[in-house]
Amino acid sequence: MEIKKDSFIKEKLIAYLFILFGIFPILPRRLKGLPVVGLIIVALYFFFKKKEREFNFKDFFKLSSLFSILFLSIFYTGSFYFPVDKIETSLSLFIIPLSFYLIGSNSIRNSHNRLFIESFILSTTILSIASICYYYFNNLFKNDYFKVNSFRKLILEIPIVNDHPIYISLYLAITILFSVSIFSKINRNKKYILILINFINVFHLFLLSSKGIIIAVLISVALLLMLKLRNRWTKLILISCIFGFFVLSLVYFPNIKRRFKELAIKTTYTELKINNSTSIRLNVYKCAIEKIKKNPILGYGWGKGDIMLRECYKEKSEYLYKEKLNSHNQYLDFYLNGGIIAILVLIFFLNQELIISIKEKKYLFTSIIVLFVIQMLSENILNRQSGVIVFIFIISLFRMKKRGYD
Repeated sequence: MEIKKDSFIKEKLIAYLFILFGIFPILPRRLKGLPVVGLIIVALYFFFKKKEREFNFKDFFKLSSLFSILFLSIFYTGSFYFPVDKIETSLSLFIIPLSFYLIGSNSIRNSHNRLFIESFILSTTILSIASICYYYFNNLFKNDYFKVNSFRKLILEIPIVNDHPIYISLYLAITILFSVSIFSKINRNKKYILILINFINVFHLFLLSSKGIIIAVLISVALLLMLKLRNRWTKLILISCIFGFFVLSLVYFPNIKRRFKELAIKTTYTELKINNSTSIRLNVYKCAIEKIKKNPILGYGWGKGDIMLRECYKEKSEYLYKEKLNSHNQYLDFYLNGGIIAILVLIFFLNQELIISIKEKKYLFTSIIVLFVIQMLSENILNRQSGVIVFIFIISLFRMKKRGYD
């Protein structure tokens, strides 16, 4: 009787925690770590309460390898520099996989996965509606404001949430993938609601106009449809509609058109233009590559990569030095900090997750991995809690869960 009671309590607590991770997009910045703390407390409590304890060390080490390699780089590079802020931010890369393996795969139900997905879709939609209302009351829906980064700047000032447009765009992209995946599993009335929800979220995504995310979600959604649908013509029609919708957005959203137009301007690649995000990133990449070439094997040690970048900025550009920009590329970031060992670990990690997702036919997982892989080309999503927690929670969840609500 006591065992059944413990099992019931455990299942309920996990359900509440998964809902908490689901509302992560609308949690205030100071509370972003709350779901992680709750997860490890529950995991430890029930693990030590078991009479027979099993723990898959091999799989855990693989899943926590991104944190481990960065931490080890402090020692094998000889830097012995401990970036406390980075360690605290990245600790979720270790704690969340640990929590899942302490809980055990048998305790993760498809109902838990469903709660997380539905909560995530709902919370992201609430965030979009609140943001759009905030834009409206600040008079941004005027033609002149559509031509500049007004929406991206204003969202940084939204009370309570106060998150970066890149990460809000990432939440929106994941929500779109979740919606596509569950569309065939819900009734007609819910489908109408889901279509409306996605219209709101896509509209918000276009207002924020993050190029990397837009490209990543287009490719990921197209891939998900290719993998899930069987009829070739249905695939072709839907994918054509998606890319057609994107082309129309270039016409009706001047902010998107302007930001994508940067890619076709010659001076983007030859000069540093501070009003051109692509130009800024390219100059950051040049500095990163320059520093990597000077120490290509071991790297500089966790946290030292950003210091090396600032040294380069000081020589190249007053603007870059003042802004203290990171590498804006997760692969370059790992290479700078941990050398060839760290970049290989990152690539192996992502490749393994991709192979496992395809082998187990978890196609939603496949599309999300592709989304992360592409987004890492233009952003260090593992350098902020907003990115790292969502990243490792989703990967841990899909690795541990049985195939079902997918």
